[in-house]
Amino acid sequence: MNHRIAAKIRLLREEQGLSQRALAEAAGISAAALSQLESGQNSPSVATLEKLADGLGKTVAAFFLDRVDDTDVEIFSLDERIAVPLKGGSRFVPLTAQHRPAGFEPMLVHLEPAGKLDEALYGIRSAQVFVWARRGRAILEHDGREYEVHETQSVYYDARKPHNWFNPFNESCELLMVRSR
Repeated sequence: MNHRIAAKIRLLREEQGLSQRALAEAAGISAAALSQLESGQNSPSVATLEKLADGLGKTVAAFFLDRVDDTDVEIFSLDERIAVPLKGGSRFVPLTAQHRPAGFEPMLVHLEPAGKLDEALYGIRSAQVFVWARRGRAILEHDGREYEVHETQSVYYDARKPHNWFNPFNESCELLMVRSR
């Protein structure tokens, strides 16, 4: 999957006529890091994918989904979507429409025990994130504080501030995450 993502990052950048340096600046990452991603030498973290998506004006799903014909209604099944692996056996599934990104981007996040959304705290340009705990519980670390979110609870937070999700519990959890675009 690493080379597929690398090729997609390069394709989306080139379609917009951006140099590596221009995209790196827009995304808030180093040009060297972008070069390593595009060459398949490194795998991007969730935070890096979100930053690249912001820099390109795309959704995170754009790195994983093929284009489809433009229609007014798009119906898909979860088993039709790619589950993107995270460290520790966790994963996320992009749920965004393939042809018509809206002002929001939903994704389903599965965190296994001891799993994290990303290795470190990170902030992105998207101002707001809504998360609903569909199953289990997890911890939101946000701007120096920790918040435990239980099954069926929801939370809004400012994603521009340093944040991360992790699961220190013995059972896996599932989060429906929707960020503003």
